[in-house]
Order: sequence, then C-alpha cells, then structure tokens
Amino acid sequence: MANTAKAPQISLQSLNSPIMPTATKIRYPDGRILPVAGKLNLYRKVPMAPVRDAKTHSDALNVGDSLAAAFEELAADTSYTAARRSVARSRYRSFHLLLVNLPRRYSPPPESRYPEDLQAWFGNRRIQDRVLLFGTGLNDVIGGADRSLRDAVDSLATSLVTAEVPLSDYQPDYEDVDDMLTRSGLTIPTTRDFHLAETWWAAGGSKDASLLPHADHIHVFRTVAGAEAAARADVASCATWPSGIEGHHVLQLGSVHGLDLPFQAAKEKLSSWVTSLLDKGAVMVSIRGKIEPSAITRSELRRQRRRYLRDIRNARAEGKLDDQQQDEMEQTLHSVEGAYSTGKAFPTLVETSVVAAFAGIGKKRLDTLGNGTAFEVAPMNNRQHPALAESWVASPVRSNPNLMDLPSSTVAYSGMPSLATVGDATGITLGFTVHDRQPALMSATRSSDQDVYPLGAVVGSSGAGKSQLFAFAADQFCKEGRPVIAITPKKGEDFTQAFGEDCTSFSLDSFAGSSGGIGGAGGTGVFDPLRFSKTPADGINTAVSMLHAVNVWPESTQNLEADLQAALKFGVAHGAKAIGTALKVAKEHGRASAELADPIIRQSENDPMFGAIVGLSDEGAVLSASEGITYIKVGNADLELPPMGVDQRSLSLTQRVSAALIRMMVYGSAEALRGRRGVLELDEAWVFLGAGAEEVERLGRLARSLEVFPILFTQRISDLIEANLTNHIARGIILHTKDKKEAEAAFKLFGVQATEERVAYTMAPERIGQGGANFNSRKPLFTYDEKGNRTGLIRGAIGLYCDMDDRAVDIEVTIPQNFLDKSSTNALDRAKREGRQVI
Repeated sequence: MANTAKAPQISLQSLNSPIMPTATKIRYPDGRILPVAGKLNLYRKVPMAPVRDAKTHSDALNVGDSLAAAFEELAADTSYTAARRSVARSRYRSFHLLLVNLPRRYSPPPESRYPEDLQAWFGNRRIQDRVLLFGTGLNDVIGGADRSLRDAVDSLATSLVTAEVPLSDYQPDYEDVDDMLTRSGLTIPTTRDFHLAETWWAAGGSKDASLLPHADHIHVFRTVAGAEAAARADVASCATWPSGIEGHHVLQLGSVHGLDLPFQAAKEKLSSWVTSLLDKGAVMVSIRGKIEPSAITRSELRRQRRRYLRDIRNARAEGKLDDQQQDEMEQTLHSVEGAYSTGKAFPTLVETSVVAAFAGIGKKRLDTLGNGTAFEVAPMNNRQHPALAESWVASPVRSNPNLMDLPSSTVAYSGMPSLATVGDATGITLGFTVHDRQPALMSATRSSDQDVYPLGAVVGSSGAGKSQLFAFAADQFCKEGRPVIAITPKKGEDFTQAFGEDCTSFSLDSFAGSSGGIGGAGGTGVFDPLRFSKTPADGINTAVSMLHAVNVWPESTQNLEADLQAALKFGVAHGAKAIGTALKVAKEHGRASAELADPIIRQSENDPMFGAIVGLSDEGAVLSASEGITYIKVGNADLELPPMGVDQRSLSLTQRVSAALIRMMVYGSAEALRGRRGVLELDEAWVFLGAGAEEVERLGRLARSLEVFPILFTQRISDLIEANLTNHIARGIILHTKDKKEAEAAFKLFGVQATEERVAYTMAPERIGQGGANFNSRKPLFTYDEKGNRTGLIRGAIGLYCDMDDRAVDIEVTIPQNFLDKSSTNALDRAKREGRQVI
C-alpha cells in the first residue's frame, strides 16, 4: 500500500518557526500544545511494556493494543459524507508518534536509602531513557461548546485580529479526544516526558543547543566552548576538527520507507520493525500521518482494483515483472481486499512519514541499515535540519519525500511501545535489563503489602551465580535498614567477610551447644518450635510435623501422631515451653508412653543437631535477628544434607535430622523477623522444598502474617513442580540451568513459554569449546589467563526475572567487582582471600 508521492520540502522560515529548535508556543499541563503555526494539538503518553521479552507471544502482541485502540477511536470519530478519499481526506485526524530513546549515565533513584553506594557501584553504567508520545490535532468550533451568538462573534473577532483561535473553541473536541485516548490507556505526559521529547537532539540537555547542519548529518553543540572550537577550525569542514570537542555530538537523520510486511501478519505475527531500528542505534523515531477509516480504504480498493490489475499486467508484458512477481502482487491485492471486506480491518495511516535519527558519524551507512529487515533507510541529504524539525512536538514542518500508506496495525504492533522493564518500583537493585538497560528492582515488602504469597525463588545450577546474588541481595536489603537472616547450610560457604561490619555471624555448631555459642549444653532447643512460635497451637502443629518427618521411633509413627499431639498439648497446658519438657510432663502424668517420649528425649541428649530443635529445658536463648544481617553458616557442625532428588522418606536418620533442622531454622528465623518487614534468605533451599507443598504453604502463610519476605535459592527446580508449588512462588529469577528437565521446570514454575530458544539459552555453557566467551549463555562470563585461571569479569550472570506484574525479562545481574572479590565461592578466589597458595 505504498504511496510514491513526494512530499515537498518546506523551509522553516516559510512557517515562521523560531530559530530556537521548537515548534511549541505554549504547553499546557493537561498535554495541550499551542504551536507556532496551525491548530491546537493534544499529546498523550503511550504505555510501554516488554515485547521481545514478553512471557508469551500473545503478551507481546498485547503491548500494541493501546496504540491500536487509539487509532481505532480516532478513525471512528472521523465524519464524512462520501466514502471517497479525495472528498473525506480533509477531515482525517492527523497523528504524531514520537519515540525518544536516549542513553545516559545511571543515577540512583531519589527514594533510595543508600544512594552513595549505588552511585559508586553503577555510576559508570549506561541506561536508556525512553518515552513514547502520541499527538493529534484538535478541531475548533467557533464560540466554544455552549456558545451564544455573542460568543461566536467574539471568537471570530479574536481570530481575525490575532490570527489565533481561542482555546474555548477547542474545548468540545479536546474533551472528546481526551476521552478516546484515556479509554485506549494513554495518560498525560509528565514534565520530564515532555523535556525528553523536546530536547532529544541535545541529549536531554537544553533545547537551545547550537545546531550546525551539514549535507548528510547535523552537529549539535551543547556548550558554547564546543561551538567556538568548531568555528575556529572551519565550520564547513568537520573532517578537520579536533577530536573530543566539548559537549559535541553528531546526528544522522534518515527516511524509513519500503515497509515490506504481509498485510494480515501484523496482528498475527509480531513484526517489530521499530525494535530493529532501536537495535541499530536509533535515538529517535518520528511517525506522522493521517488516520483514514477502514471503510474509505475499502471503497478506494474497490474503485482502484481494475487500474491496479491493469498496471500489474502491463508491467508483466513489458518485462518488468516475471510470473512469480505478478502472482505475488495479485495475491497481495487479494489479501488486502479480503481483510477490508470483513469490515473488521484496521484503519489506514495515509501519507505516513517515518523519520529516524542515529547518533554518530562515519559509523553507520544509513542505506545499509535496512539489510535483513522489513524496511529501507534513505539518507536525507541536504534535508537534515528540516528532518529534525519534522520530529518536533506539534511541528508543522514536513520534509520526508518517502510517504507510505499503511494499516495502523503495522505501526501499533511494530514494537514502538516496547520497553524491557521488570521488577518493582522501589527496592534493591539486582541489575539491569539486557535489552533497554533499565534498572531491575526488588521490593522486600510489596508482596506482603498486596496480600499475595510472599515467597521468592532464585533457581539455577551450581556455578550459575546464585551464591553471589544471595550475598549481594542480603547486603542491599541490610543497607535499606531491614533486618536480614541469611542461612547457608552448605559446608565451605562463608560470606562473613562480604557482609562486613553489619553482620552478626553464627555457626550451626554454636546453636547445637558444641562450641559454647548461644546454645549452651546439649538439648539447647534454639530452634524448638514450641519456643519460637507465637502461639502454642502453631508450635504444637509444627513440632508434630517435624517429629513425624524425623521419625526417631523404631516402629512406624502411623499410630503415634495423634498421641504425640495430645502429649505436647498436655505438657504445654501445664507450663512446658519446649518439646522435651512437654513430653516429660506428659509422661509423668501418664499422658505419654515411654515408647513415645523416650526416643525423642534420648536423641536430643545424644545428637547436638537434634537437640537444637528439641529443647530439654524451658530456659535458654532462641534465635533473634540483629539490626543488620544475622548470618547462619554450617561451621564445624556435622550437618549431612540429603542428596538432591532422593525421596526424603528413604533418608538416614542423620539426613532426616539435618533436613528438619533446616526447616526449623527457616520457621524460627521467620518468627525472629516478626513485624519488622525483614528478609529471610535460604541457600540450598531444595532441602526445605523437598518437604512438599504442606511445608511451603505453611511458610507462605507464616511469612504473610509476619510481614517477612523469604527468598529460596535452589538448584532443584522439578521438586517444586512435582509438589504442585507453582502457585506458591510469587516471583523469582531463572539463572543458568544445565539439565533440560530442570530448565523446562523453571519456565513452568513461573508460567513462561518454554520456547526452544529460551531453553537453549538457559542451558548453554559459558565458553564456546575451549575458546572465547559465549554471550548466548546465562552464565557469568570471565576472562582467563593461559593457565585457565579467572582474571576478570566480562559480564554478569543473565537471569530471567519473573516479577509480580506477570513480566519475564532477562536482566544482567550486576554485582560490583569489589563485592565479588569478597563473596565469590570459587576455590581460587577463596584461597586468594584467605592468603593460601594453590598448587
């Protein structure tokens, strides 16, 4: 549907445009723009969301629905008496889409509680400022809405004297258009949105930056010193200028045309041609045109069909087309006619001009940018300044010679409203989105505030970067002023140095009483559920579940569970505050048999690990959370974690005790954080998750009532699926996963479409054979010396962040090098920290 008509080049002077680059005379807070020439305009902000990072193909298409609805609304509002383009064209609504995509240095969010740290960590990072505005011209009615004859006369007089239409004349149309765009999901732009739109060529600086157009590019000087340096050299010959001129950058503006997309495919198949422009370095895309109702397009197609077919056949007869080309063109005509004949076709955007700007000179040949895409780019030689002016908000300038007629779907579903954002509005910074470089935040309190399941999960294989993210997240939550309990039940892991002065560190052997820690002698009961639970009923239920799982009795506990419940209830009712003392009281009063109570008490006396969860005394300390990080590590404790993937019913007693201890540590830690809006992090969480859905549900209920945010770090993902836990995890991150079954389970856990590309990316190794880094891998990428030792970090781990807003976007987990040096669990890095030589 391309239109080969050439648009005339209009000079800025002929439209009385000011020398300073703006077409705006007045901008009102409600988004109305009074231009230097022409009618009042209204601009709105288009909502943006991930397109190529969408969880499903359907989600990707949905991003364009607001823009498509806006076109539909404005087309339906067009009044016409005859369905002929030549008659109705003057009534078409004009539109302007302006996409600005400016790189800038990262700066901490204003609400951050530790901005100095964030600035030190990420101050050199580049992020993208992106905004998409939709503008349309408003129609005036002489005298306004409730006009009297006097109002009409006054309005006409004002127009004749000042050459301007009173704002009241636009009020009826403003209200109608505002309602239409609001229904479509568009909002009033903020002052910052307009600032980006009105200063994009000056990199978001001042709009009065000096401009110097050359034939195929335009120079922008953001400082007077820079402009003077160019003037001293020779303004006409930029090739002779010195390098590094202060505040200077170059833009190349080009005409985008020749869009080659199947007519019906725009809604059925994602055709993100604007995304391709951004990938090729576009900092601005401006699309202008008029919106034609589909009924008029249908009528034009019928009227022009015979002429179009004749032209095709004449071209074939003259040898300009072969048989295949003729068939393809006729098929295109049939497909277009078929779409419009249904009466459900999209409106048509006629006289559509697409102008894009690219930063730099000599780096890009604009005429090659369209290679392998659905479009072509033509340099706008000797039209650079008018092309810039065409992009201005409310500008009357038109400079593009390559105009097109397009179905509105080609623009709405072009990827223009795409922005790869993920995470929460506030919280710690996990990294930046791979596409579009947006900060990815995680709030510790959002899930509890919104009364949803508060559990988070970070899943991935060993070496995927879980340990570093575990430590860095805890450190940041602590810097927010939140109490954090971090548990690493794996021998060899020690983040004490990484956490620094804000950390109170304990080892499991201190809880068990073997090293004189807070536990004291055997049977300490530091994690006895009767002691840490808020209510006796909660403590009893947790104790029964735990003791049933450990099973210290020589026979099956099938008939002992009810007796155990009754015995503990009796003991607590008579003043006991620990499992061991409650059973002793119940036994003394004949409410618990020796077969029930003695194995439990004996095991607590002989096994320090079991003694930590079954107290033999009502006195002594329980775990409490410090103001910073309370860090619990293994130490010298004989903690034998059960193997991954093994049915916990087949475990040895030592393994069952270890698993039970981990679960009681989790529950006890949650209680220690009660009401303090803190965070609980658990590494090797598959031990806890292996207990099944009941335990996870219990943790979810407990965390929600206590306002605690638990984050579970695990490499065993299929367990969560097999235990039907997909509805219990509110958000999380998928890191590199070696096993295909586990990778597919991770996607299923978070409801992400497991495409072949996603699975391959998640499983790919970090190196290509013995060669260089594999950037198509989620693993962190390092440089190595000739001995194979790591020498530096190229790129952090890539995680698919699945948030509470049903988005799933790849982020680069960005951890500062100085923190990595302290937190790495790599054997060589640990040896270096500890001053050990490795042979």
